[in-house]
Amino acid sequence: MTTSSSKRALVLGSNGQDGSFLVQHLLRRGYSVTGVSRQPQPAGDIAHALFDPVCLDLRQTDRLTELLEQVRPTAIFHFAAVHGSSGTRYEADWNDMWMVNVGVVHPCLEYLRKHRPDGTLVYAGSCKIFGPVFPALVTEQSPISSTCLYTITKNAALDLIRFYRRDHGIRAAVLHLFHHESERRRKQFFVPKLVATLHGALADKSFRAEFDTLQFHVDWGSAREYMDIAIDVAEQSPTSDVIIASGRTWSGQELANELFARHGLDYRNHVIERQATNPSDRSFKVSTDGLAGLIGRTPKVGIVEVCDAMLRAFGRADAGKLVES
Repeated sequence: MTTSSSKRALVLGSNGQDGSFLVQHLLRRGYSVTGVSRQPQPAGDIAHALFDPVCLDLRQTDRLTELLEQVRPTAIFHFAAVHGSSGTRYEADWNDMWMVNVGVVHPCLEYLRKHRPDGTLVYAGSCKIFGPVFPALVTEQSPISSTCLYTITKNAALDLIRFYRRDHGIRAAVLHLFHHESERRRKQFFVPKLVATLHGALADKSFRAEFDTLQFHVDWGSAREYMDIAIDVAEQSPTSDVIIASGRTWSGQELANELFARHGLDYRNHVIERQATNPSDRSFKVSTDGLAGLIGRTPKVGIVEVCDAMLRAFGRADAGKLVES
């Protein structure tokens, strides 16, 4: 399991949307990669001499510690998480969520402190800590809050990482990730459901699907691009946290209108809103200045391009499975 490569990465959550893109980008950049997931088989068809998939339950932190000492990674990417789509309740999942979202961070930091002080940790944080109502301009200095069990875990991990940076000089960063999509996104999320509805409407003009509401604002980007950017951040040996976002805010209604109009359709004939108003919602803008200052680049791929790629990936049978009427 050990390797002589000077660039060794450990990806926690390698079978997820983000982790699978990370593995591909890291291999392309010449890293040897150990991917950790709960499943015995890696996602996709990654057959590469420098890729070693490992099936491991991250709640067993002793096993993770052993793996860290065997692999001796120069970069750790913590992209495993217990999370769900908007409105998910986590009370029944608290123990697992705490162990995966927070508990696993500690052995990673201890490994760096004891064995690899020149290594780095990149942790997948969440834009939700700036909410639930975002300020008009969101920056790394915006106030954070814990408004649900999920954000409690994300803020606890943030505090833990900041402690190790301050007291032990660990090179680590939390990526405050705004929404990012791809054809690998799970079906219950808004964007894949919307694209699947579009696919259904293109095949059948009477096709309709229900959504809770389109009256919300989101900064959406490309998961594929964001994970490439995450590696750029790691290679800067970061000592602070950074937002990754597109800098472009859409409402759900605007995105639906844009996607359907591109195909000569009126979304209102196919998208049924259960709740047509949302008085608590308001628009906002996310600053990408911090990211530009750290790595010299910001995201360029827009959400419409991402949706076009998702649409190409869907078949009619896929649309029927993805849309929950």
